[in-house]
Amino acid sequence: MTSLAHQLKRLALPQNDPNLLTRREVASLLFDPKDASRMDRSTFFALGCTGLEELMGIEPAFSEFQETLFSQASVGMERSVQSKEVNKKLDAGISLFLTRLSPYFLLKPAQKCIEWLVHRFHIHLYNVDTLLACALPYHETKVFVRVIQLFNLKDPTNRWNWLEGLQKPGVPLARGTLITHCYKDLGFMDFICTLVTKSIKGYSGHSGNCAQLRVIFSFYASTIVPALDAVEKVSDTIISKLLPYVQKGLKSSLTDYKAATYMIVCQLAVKVVMESQLVDTLALQISKSLCKEPVLPKEGLGCLIVLLQNQKEGTVGPKSFGQLCAVTSLVPSLQAMAAVHDISPLLRYLLPHLVHAVVTTGTDEMETEEPSESTRHGTLFESVLQGLPLSGGLDNTVAKMLLEEYLSQSRLSAEGVTSLNQRLLPLVRLFESKHPGALYMVLEGHVGDLSSAEDKNLFHQFISLSMSSGKYQILGDSDTSLVLSLKHPLPSVRHMAVEHLMGIVTSGQGGFDQAFLKEALLERMKDDVPEVVAATLKALELYVDHLDPEDTVSCLLSLLQRVDLSNAGNWCPVLKEAVRVLDEPRLLEGNSDLKTCVVWGLLPFLVVTSALPDSPDLQLATCVAQSTIISQHNLTQGWAHALKAVLERCSQPDFIGLANQHLISTLTKNLSNMDPFSKRNALEKLAGLVAVQRGSLRERAAFLVLSQTLLQGLGDMSETQHLHTAQSVYSLLEPAILELVQKDMPTQQEGVSLSFSVGLGEYLQRAGQSMDTEYAVLLVSLLRGLISNLKCHDTSFKGETWWNPEKLDTNTCCYLRLLCRLFDVLITGAGQGHMAASFKALMKLLFQVHLSDPLELFKFLSLVWGYGSNLGDQLDCKVNAILQTQALYVGRAILSAQPGKTLTLLASGSSPVVLSLLACLSSPVREVRRAATATLQTLAQVDSSPFHPIIDRLLKTTEELTTGPTHLSQALGKLYEEAVTGTGKGKARDKKLLVGLEELLLGVQVANCPAYTAKTILRALGEVNGESVLSVLMPVLERLLEQSGPENPTVLKDEALLMQLVLGKYNEQAAPLVVKDQDCLELFIKALGTVSKPYPDIPCFQIIALEQITKAFYSALGDEKVQQRLLGVMFDLLVESRSPVCAQTISSVFKGIAVDGELVANELAPAEKPKVTVSVQQTRRSKMLQRKAQDTPQAVPKEGAVSWQRVTLILELLQHKKKLKRPQTLVPALFSLLSRCLETSTVERGNLEYTKQLILGCLLNVCQKLSPDGGPVSKGEKTKTFFFYIYSGAKKYLVSHQLCKFSHLKR
Repeated sequence: MTSLAHQLKRLALPQNDPNLLTRREVASLLFDPKDASRMDRSTFFALGCTGLEELMGIEPAFSEFQETLFSQASVGMERSVQSKEVNKKLDAGISLFLTRLSPYFLLKPAQKCIEWLVHRFHIHLYNVDTLLACALPYHETKVFVRVIQLFNLKDPTNRWNWLEGLQKPGVPLARGTLITHCYKDLGFMDFICTLVTKSIKGYSGHSGNCAQLRVIFSFYASTIVPALDAVEKVSDTIISKLLPYVQKGLKSSLTDYKAATYMIVCQLAVKVVMESQLVDTLALQISKSLCKEPVLPKEGLGCLIVLLQNQKEGTVGPKSFGQLCAVTSLVPSLQAMAAVHDISPLLRYLLPHLVHAVVTTGTDEMETEEPSESTRHGTLFESVLQGLPLSGGLDNTVAKMLLEEYLSQSRLSAEGVTSLNQRLLPLVRLFESKHPGALYMVLEGHVGDLSSAEDKNLFHQFISLSMSSGKYQILGDSDTSLVLSLKHPLPSVRHMAVEHLMGIVTSGQGGFDQAFLKEALLERMKDDVPEVVAATLKALELYVDHLDPEDTVSCLLSLLQRVDLSNAGNWCPVLKEAVRVLDEPRLLEGNSDLKTCVVWGLLPFLVVTSALPDSPDLQLATCVAQSTIISQHNLTQGWAHALKAVLERCSQPDFIGLANQHLISTLTKNLSNMDPFSKRNALEKLAGLVAVQRGSLRERAAFLVLSQTLLQGLGDMSETQHLHTAQSVYSLLEPAILELVQKDMPTQQEGVSLSFSVGLGEYLQRAGQSMDTEYAVLLVSLLRGLISNLKCHDTSFKGETWWNPEKLDTNTCCYLRLLCRLFDVLITGAGQGHMAASFKALMKLLFQVHLSDPLELFKFLSLVWGYGSNLGDQLDCKVNAILQTQALYVGRAILSAQPGKTLTLLASGSSPVVLSLLACLSSPVREVRRAATATLQTLAQVDSSPFHPIIDRLLKTTEELTTGPTHLSQALGKLYEEAVTGTGKGKARDKKLLVGLEELLLGVQVANCPAYTAKTILRALGEVNGESVLSVLMPVLERLLEQSGPENPTVLKDEALLMQLVLGKYNEQAAPLVVKDQDCLELFIKALGTVSKPYPDIPCFQIIALEQITKAFYSALGDEKVQQRLLGVMFDLLVESRSPVCAQTISSVFKGIAVDGELVANELAPAEKPKVTVSVQQTRRSKMLQRKAQDTPQAVPKEGAVSWQRVTLILELLQHKKKLKRPQTLVPALFSLLSRCLETSTVERGNLEYTKQLILGCLLNVCQKLSPDGGPVSKGEKTKTFFFYIYSGAKKYLVSHQLCKFSHLKR
């Protein structure tokens, strides 16, 4: 465009627009331009007046336009011929009207008014900005697009040219586009801001809170805030553009406008670091806004927090502080906000000013005699301390400010200091009660910084304000405060400080809070100098009534436990004194739980570790034994007298062992005399106590003695208690024994084992020497005792073929768990280390005591061999590949030594040995398979075993079995194929192979066979399929289906996997059995109805069964009755199931199988019943019932008719069925369904349109399939079908649709 053209364009007036001279199209908001051109002016005027009247009913402010824009005079007004002044006045009126109209823009009356203004005053040409401002808040609506389409925006120089792209497609303005243009075009940003101010001005004087402008304020905030967030850098130009509007918003009396402004300020604070002066100004204006109505305290304070948090610290001056102090709801609002948000940025600004004001303002006011300001600041400070959390180091800041401000008042007179102290006393004590640690740290840090006497005087004056002023007193002997003296590096200074504390406690001197005294005493109890601890104990005993008994007991017991008297004999008097304090009645009176805690804490100190009468250990043991609390407890009563009798023989060489044996006997006797409840609690606590005795010599001795006590008490316990205690003892011994096995020590030869008491005596007499060997002997002795004392009260499970943890009770599982863990640790110790001989002897003892019968021994070994594949882990015992391999080699060694008769029993079908070994051959670990093969070789000589042919053939491929886990499955499949087809080495041998394989399956069939073993065997038999296989496995499937039913829904994961494998045997090889055996079919149908899915990684049983209905399986059935039954069951599931997975699976199955059309037709329309002669009355009654049924909204299907839901679902399946046998057999059923459609009621017929379309589509598909090449059918059949389609159409569109469908038949 040339320069001249641009000039002419600028000079052009709206009235010269050529579109105004034509009536072919007229601009319109509500009507099509062509339709609008045919409407007269009076119609538009009436429309506008109607809209105005409706708006006046909503908002009276519109009434003033009734005499101007909507007057009768405006009908004949042509603004193009009016003067400039008239047009200017008219523009002002239109602008005001559109401004007031904006909140109601989406209402139909508002759009009617705009239609009149467009038609009469051409506002889409003269008032583009004003009309766009009216509609812009609704930019995501279609009405906004209609407004945009009124404008001529083609000129690139037009400020609204960027909206031209919306006109042709008619799509609303995307929010993202609006925001992007907002921060790119600052003129547009200013337009949005001005839109708000104009709206407020437009409603000024007409509405108090301008609630109708909420949509404008919402648009303002939701546009400016995201624009600031989206812009890469907020420039000074943007800030200067927004700042005037921000100031107006903060000063505004409109709640929503103020809230929107707070949001914009927050976004500015987050996005850009502003100049200090600007931040100070904004903070001051926000603070002032909190004092003006309407008050938004939380929103305003939140805005101020965000501003302070994101801008440089120290940029906000003191003026804002004065405004904040005037906010009455400051502390309650901050308290509510602190529960959710971090208010520390505001407190970090507020508190230093507040502390300064509290300390200094009073002094100034004293001179001016105006105390109100000081009182106000003091009250505010008190409220802050009471209600707000001082986190993030704020407590230290406040404490430091208080002290510094106080110390800065050195110019005050004595009277001024007194007055200041009176004002600060409640505040300092309140702060100290809330944050004692902060004040303590600040005071402690300033003690060494005081140089002048003046500072020291003021410092002591400040200390006197606190509740614990005494702890900061300077002690004369140490020239430091009491607090620092208690932590002084010199023991003599600490001792002196403790003596001073005792004097304070004795005299009751004030200035000390209880928390300090308690903390100081308990802290000095941890001192490493006995003299300091002894002095502390005296003070503690005096102050014990003020201490928490639990803390005191814990502190005293910790003292006893951390001191090792064997290396520090000078601690003995201190420890005896600690025992005496623990025995004080006033410490434990009325607290039975605490008494019990003390008893269990002192119990390890009863163990005698020295034979010397004057040894500290023996003195402490005697002191503990003679204490009242030990003498009276039901577990330790009588021990004081027994120890006194034993002490008379302290010169004997076996004194230590004898004394501890008496202690064990006393404890065991007292345990047996307890009631069951007390006994159970005592055993649990005793086991817990043993677990922590690990480190020093005394703790090791206590570990041994108390473990022996538990073992000796096993005999008098109930079954559950016996097993639980035995398990606890083993758990305590196992870590020590495994550590012992790994230690490098001299090899010990097996010899005569010493008694426990003698061994313990020798161990303790060698204190200070290398005692690992003696300790190892004692641990082995404890393990021997556990094996000997362990019992299984219920041995009925030992007679079962399998020891199946899945079926055993909790106590039996606990017993077997102990056997497995004992076997594990013993076989580990027997294979390595210096104690191998002892562990071999223990293994022998284990077999003699618990597994003396070879059959029981191999049942146990079979359990260990196969337990690694148990996903349920009922024994809570991990059997790894190493233990499995070791157990296999142990089994091989024992099998080699068995007589022939025993081997025959072990290799029979009633023994778990062969099945367990075959399961091991499927292990993924090579060494396990190698060990299993080696063990299996020991059974190869048993010719009478039914498994002999299988074992013999498998052992010929030893190398292959060892190489990979899949060879077993391949080998068994090949054996079965040879036996069935007769391609093996003779009929007799083939028959034996079949018998052996059947024995394998019968072993899986046994009710108590573990599911994890059965699962592994069936996986190995994956290639063995047939009628005989499925026949044997039917009881297994029946049992599993009963377990997975609604009455008993608990199924183990191994059982779920086993069911999956059993259902997998329903294949084409076993299909004849499904036809012959009705029970087999019913089981499969029951599986199809089992919807339970116990584990997320295993498919639903129903889905597993459905997936077995493959094309090969369905075809192999042969019998149409069985095929019909399965087809009907699938369709029933499709109707009843709400699972999309089930529906999808049925659809896939139906697509894959080869189905006869007649079977599907039977499911669509059941066979007709024979006609029965009826009377005339019965005929009339049936017709009346039919007529009533047609009149009811929901018609019920006739008796025997297939439900429409079922019909629809079957037809949907047929739509996607490509291949169908004899499709022509479907035609009668489909026509019968069409007849039913026509016979239904009018209401129901409308709901059957989709079903009709499916029927017609199926008929069309059938017609296409009647010819081998898909060509046209015969003329007669074509005509008949075609006319039936026309007749069945109830509506025009259905008839036309049918004609289209059959147009190819016409051709």
